[in-house]
Parts: sequence; structure tokens; C-alpha cells
Amino acid sequence: METSWEQPEWLDDLIHAQNLGKERAFQLMMDAWHQPIYQFLRTMLGTHEDAADATQETFIQVLRSVHRFRKEAKFSTWLYTIARRKGLDALRSMKQRALRVTHHNAELWSNQFRADPYFNGDDAERQLHAALQNLPERQREVFALRYFQELPYDDIARLMDTSVGAAKANFFHAKNKVRSALTSFDGLNLSLTETSQS
Repeated sequence: METSWEQPEWLDDLIHAQNLGKERAFQLMMDAWHQPIYQFLRTMLGTHEDAADATQETFIQVLRSVHRFRKEAKFSTWLYTIARRKGLDALRSMKQRALRVTHHNAELWSNQFRADPYFNGDDAERQLHAALQNLPERQREVFALRYFQELPYDDIARLMDTSVGAAKANFFHAKNKVRSALTSFDGLNLSLTETSQS
């Protein structure tokens, strides 16, 4: 059984058009997807510089390989898969490994976010992002995709090459660890309730 996924209107132009048509399609893609991809990678990597680099690498890769996209999946799933790979590459970098060793608790991450001119969240958001940085990599990814990007578990499972049950379990464990970490910040507790989206 072959499934037909609804794709963005500009996708065919991004794949097949030349010059102005392709440029217009690229701009529409960037308008729709730059911020969500950056936010996903920012949560995954913790720093603006690494997230911005990985975001740029993601969209360069999309341009290089969009002609091979067969529409057998949602464009968004394909895009997040590329972004995730670029994020994992960045996590393997010497800079990220050193950062993860020196920032081994949420308070250190919170201080880093406070000093970061590109982080414009309030105290609650800073504490949330700091708590996320101490999660295991896979739980942090699932949390970011589910909580911030509001992707359905089916899409998360597909792009992470895992089962829906494993995606749900990772989110459940991540949510409990984040909730526990947030209560240690002067009683701060964000609402981590699920939406009804499956």
C-alpha cells in the first residue's frame, strides 16, 4: 500500500524550477521552516552558534538533495531527519563534547543561557532549556520534537527510526526528568501537559 502525503505547494518548484522559480520556492521554504529547524537544533545543541551552523548546513543539504526526495514521506519528516543528522554531527564535534563536559548541571547551562545575547527567553524558559541540556541525547531530541515542534509520535518515530512506543517512552522519561529538574529551581514548575495530538 502506497501512502500519498500532502506536500508544500512550493516543493515542486524547489525540485524542478530554474532561477526565479527555484529562488522563490527556496524563500517560501525558509519562511516556513527556518525558525522551527533552528529552534529544534538550538534545543538539541544548546548554543546559538552551533544551532545556526547546523541550521545552515541543513538547508544547504536540502538544496543539494531535494531532487532525490521521492515524496514517500512528509517533507517535514524528511527535513527534520536532515536537521537531526546535522545536529548529531555537531554533537560529535570537539567543541560540543567539551561544552557537555564543562556544563554538567542545569545551573551551569542556565548561566550560559543568561549570558547568551541570542537567547531571549524569560527565567522559566531559560531553566527549561538548561534542564533539557542534561537529558540524554535521544530524550532531548524527542522532547524538542514533541513539546516545542508539536510533532505527532508517528512522525517522531519515523524520523528517528524507532517505534512509536519508544518515542512515547523517551518523551515520558524526558518530561519527568525535566519536571524534576524544574522543581529544584526555587519551586519553578512549567506546565508539561500533553496536547491531544497523537
